[in-house]
Amino acid sequence: GNAADNANAGNAANNGAETSSADTAETSAAGIAAQTLNFTEDSIMEWPVRGTVLVDYNMDETVYYPTLDQYRVSSAIALQAPVYAAADGQVLSITQDACTGTTVTMELGNGYQTVYGQLKDLTVAEGDTVKEGEVIGNISAPTKYYSVEGPNLYFAMRKDGTPVDPFEYLE
Repeated sequence: GNAADNANAGNAANNGAETSSADTAETSAAGIAAQTLNFTEDSIMEWPVRGTVLVDYNMDETVYYPTLDQYRVSSAIALQAPVYAAADGQVLSITQDACTGTTVTMELGNGYQTVYGQLKDLTVAEGDTVKEGEVIGNISAPTKYYSVEGPNLYFAMRKDGTPVDPFEYLE
């Protein structure tokens, strides 16, 4: 589908208080969706942004971080550009982190999670079920850890809590 159409549909969801029966229906739908999440090592994701890769994933060798003027391993990729859900999932948490700013973690199923950092203007809340291609927010000003790279998306993946290379799952 068209990402813009999906984004508009995603923005229309979960906009305010409903009656208790609607809340129960939404909660039940989210619970059912969470039970059917089935991301596997063979799954392919949509790119969460359409932009330039600024920092590459590499847990074996160090990668240069211009802002820090140092080499470190990189458990994520840094991308510039609205932010789209890369795969169907459920919002597990929304946190504030010194390194990655406003950060959304999504459960994909089978121990897989995606982590989206340096966000603003979120269109999702904890517990929301999100479809691939829906807008989940916009890229914010960078944290001090990425000030030289400029605004970008921090995007990481985990399998059972261990970092995995997002490039292996992006089409």
